[in-house]
Amino acid sequence: MTWRRWHAVVVAGSVCFAAALVGLLWGDAALVGLVAGLVAAAAALVGAAAPDPWPRARRTDLAGTRREVMALTWSFVGQEGRVSEFAVRRLRADATRRLARRGIVVPGGLGATTRTSPLVPEDVRRAARAVLGDRAWYILTTPGGTMPSLSDIAHCVEVVERLEPPPEPTRGQP
Repeated sequence: MTWRRWHAVVVAGSVCFAAALVGLLWGDAALVGLVAGLVAAAAALVGAAAPDPWPRARRTDLAGTRREVMALTWSFVGQEGRVSEFAVRRLRADATRRLARRGIVVPGGLGATTRTSPLVPEDVRRAARAVLGDRAWYILTTPGGTMPSLSDIAHCVEVVERLEPPPEPTRGQP
């Protein structure tokens, strides 16, 4: 038998003998040893599962993986019901990328200056605003200082998720 199986018995015997040496009667010492053995057995059962090994090498995370989504979700936590600046920046970058996939390339990306920048052509602004909708456009192009609420960001996330281009038809299908 392995040490793990005998551990509780050894603990029970040791505690029983130590309790008798301290001056307890043998019956009481045996009861104390039994309780200690049961505790040791329960601890062994709880720790019986083999621990998960550390990964040998760090995996390369791809865009949209669970870790990325988790990091983005935690970044939403801000103060006073508002989200963090990091979350807004990240959402702007995702919206810019998805708009570009639809053929609407915003020079410099969506940001606090998109509404007024002379670098962004007016037709690009109109197209982006039409695709995003007024509420998401306003949230994603508002200058810093006031962070949007969590419900505003949730709305923007829904809009940005819908920005995926339609799937291309496969060959042989009408």
